[in-house]
Amino acid sequence: MEAARTLKANLKLDGKPCGWCQVALRLGDDAAVCRACENEHHGGCWESNAGCSTAGCVNAPLRRLDVGSPGAGSPIAQGLVEQGAAEALPPGYMACPKCRVAISNDFQICPACRAITSPDGLYHGPKTNAPGAVSSLVIGLIGLSLALFIGIGSAILGVVTIARANKARRAIPTDPTLGGGGLATAGLVLGIVNLIIWVLIVVTRINGMGER
Repeated sequence: MEAARTLKANLKLDGKPCGWCQVALRLGDDAAVCRACENEHHGGCWESNAGCSTAGCVNAPLRRLDVGSPGAGSPIAQGLVEQGAAEALPPGYMACPKCRVAISNDFQICPACRAITSPDGLYHGPKTNAPGAVSSLVIGLIGLSLALFIGIGSAILGVVTIARANKARRAIPTDPTLGGGGLATAGLVLGIVNLIIWVLIVVTRINGMGER
């Protein structure tokens, strides 16, 4: 069985950062999804690095000891750099401050251990909206529109909105490449409002039936 599923990036993969280069996948890009850990990569990044970027994954490339001679065009030199030996690295490479793997200077996040590599410890690269952030806002707005303009409250839409918003809010602190916290918060508020409106509509209708 192939170690990765190769495909053209679809809506599910659109915006997901490549595990190797951290550049977001776009619709139609050649993609490779690891069958073992489901991490996403550009097809070219998977091929040039001979496997998965996830440290410890069964499909990750074997670490090399010859860190002084990484393959041409390779964004990561597989090997550990001893403390104080950074000057031995080839031009354009640095040692990850956490795991000491030799990586490209262009990396904002180490592909081996996911540590932020900038001197100030802050991530300055591109961000993508966390899964669930946008959909929570959209579903919340749909539920609110149904309640205000049609008079139909939906508890299901409220619950779905809250669930997706909370999923995004939990994911953002764990991955510096994820954004959309404001969208997720707005979706959470809309979900709560949807539930409140649904309760009010139900109570109003029950009271109306009791007065007949």
